[in-house]
Order: sequence, then C-alpha cells, then structure tokens
Amino acid sequence: MISGGIILCFVGAISFGVDACFAKVAERQNCRASALVASLFSWAAVFMLVRTFMLGARFRLPAKAVGVAVVLGICAAVAILAFQTSISFGKVTVAWLVMNLSAGVPALVSIWVYRERVTPLLCTAFAVALVALVCLFQGKRMEGQSGNPAAAERSERLMWFLLMLIILLTNGMSSFGLKVIAAWGLPASETYPYLTVWYAAGFACITVAMLVRGNRVSWKELGWGAAMAILSIGGQVAMAIALGSNVPGNVVFPITIGGGILVVVVAGRLFFGERMNRMSAAGVTMGFAAVILLSMS
Repeated sequence: MISGGIILCFVGAISFGVDACFAKVAERQNCRASALVASLFSWAAVFMLVRTFMLGARFRLPAKAVGVAVVLGICAAVAILAFQTSISFGKVTVAWLVMNLSAGVPALVSIWVYRERVTPLLCTAFAVALVALVCLFQGKRMEGQSGNPAAAERSERLMWFLLMLIILLTNGMSSFGLKVIAAWGLPASETYPYLTVWYAAGFACITVAMLVRGNRVSWKELGWGAAMAILSIGGQVAMAIALGSNVPGNVVFPITIGGGILVVVVAGRLFFGERMNRMSAAGVTMGFAAVILLSMS
C-alpha cells in the first residue's frame, strides 16, 4: 500500500508541475490571464459539484463556512491571476516557486491563531524562505538590460514585485479555510461542498471584472482552463489518496510539492529557455530548500 502511495506522490508532483507549465504554454498562445483563470475556476467548480453529488453528500454548509469559502476563494482567484499575469514578463520557475513559498504565511497565521508550537525546523524554514525571496528580488533587479527605456524597465520590474507580493499574501491563505473548518469540527463530507463554493466565488470574482470590461472567454481559453483544472484537481486527489494510504505527511508533501517545483525548473530551462543569473539561481535553490522544510514542518 505504501509503495502505491509513493507512486501517487510522484503522480501528484507531475500533475502540479505540468499544470504550471500549461499556464506558460497558454500565455505563449496569447490566452488572456483573466479569461484563463475564469475558465479554470468554472471547470473546477463544476468538477467539485459533481464530486459532491457522486459521494451522496448534501449540499448544506453553515453560513460561517460559506463566508470563509467566498473570501478565500476570491483570494485564490487573485493569487492565480497574479501568477498568470506575472509569467508574461517574468519566469514561470520563479513565480511557481513563490506560489509555493506562500505556504509560510498560513503557517505564521496558525502560530498566532491556534498557538501552534514553533519548532527549530519551522524557524529554519522561515529564515531560508526570507533569504530566498531577497535573492529572487535582487536577481530580478540585476537581470540583463532588455533594450527598453530605463523608465519602462523600472515600471515592469515594479509590477513584477507587486505581483509576487500579491501571490505571497493571497495564495497561501487561500487554502487556510480547510484548516479553519476542520478546527470548527465540521465533518469531512463537507469538504467538497466547501470547495465548490470556494471555486465558484473565485470564478464570480474574475467574471464580474471581465464583464465590466466587456471581455469574454474564447474556446481556446476554455480548453486550456479545463486542462489546467484537471491537472490541479488530479494532483490534489493523488496527494489525498497517498495520505489515505498511510504514507506520512512529511513524505507526501515534500515529494508532491518539491517534485512539482523540479518539473517546472526543468521545463523552464529546457522548453521555455529561462536563464538565470547567479542571484536568481541562488534564490531558486534556497527557495526550493525552504519549501521542503515548510512541507516537513
């Protein structure tokens, strides 16, 4: 059973990594970030709704759980929109790494809200993550001249910094709701209804913004969104089954999360031609180490 669970961990890692790579491919095919994210969230909401009814669960959530799902679902949509936007003028490797480093934010919130114990391992993870972020930001600043006017370069770099900050603050917290509803003692059967509302809220947030601007989702964006939703959910399901197969969490999370990052690093270099200066490379290396430490904490 454990060997099968380990295999599922690697399946999850590949799913998460390929999902990020598909985001870059979709960007290169001129898919608009907002339309792609709206498509992704719409498909995911449908999948979760179908899964809810397949399990025979009743779609009834306490009002407080609905409120948390709506707020954090919007956080998730904002985070993924920031990620998708950032890869149009930044590296998918770095953006995906920052997406995973954002797990440190809910860890800090848990210490404050739930008085969770601060371990030497967690302190080390926070310290390494902080150094990694400094290296990544410095590496972005030091990247070679693109030939653009200095003002344009500064504006693009500032936008990239802002998007990375948005990802850090929103992506990690977007999954914090599962911990909150677990602490409330809600049954596990309400996880899928919660996620249905979570995805639907993110979809509504992005869609309203698109309608205001008169934008629509094309068939191409709908297709790429469906593929990304399947990969994302597939990775989560593989990870959940691995955990249910008695594979320890300190094995499942490093393999799935760390493996997904490695897939993106390799793809970024081989398929997307992403070259890094020494500072950025140091940031990616230390960021990878920080993510592993965080997933083991």
